[in-house]
Amino acid sequence: MKRTYINEFHRQWIESTMQSIASWQKQPISLEEKKKQQEMLNRQKAIREGKLKS
Repeated sequence: MKRTYINEFHRQWIESTMQSIASWQKQPISLEEKKKQQEMLNRQKAIREGKLKS
């Protein structure tokens, strides 16, 4: 797929993002790490919604 870029910064940012995604796909995280990430996301959401104090 041919990508269209707005400018040089946009091209660099997109290419960097695509490289990161490719790297992450090669190294999937463990179930334990997924649980930690979900707990952190849940805590951040609770803080945003005022259910917890930081």
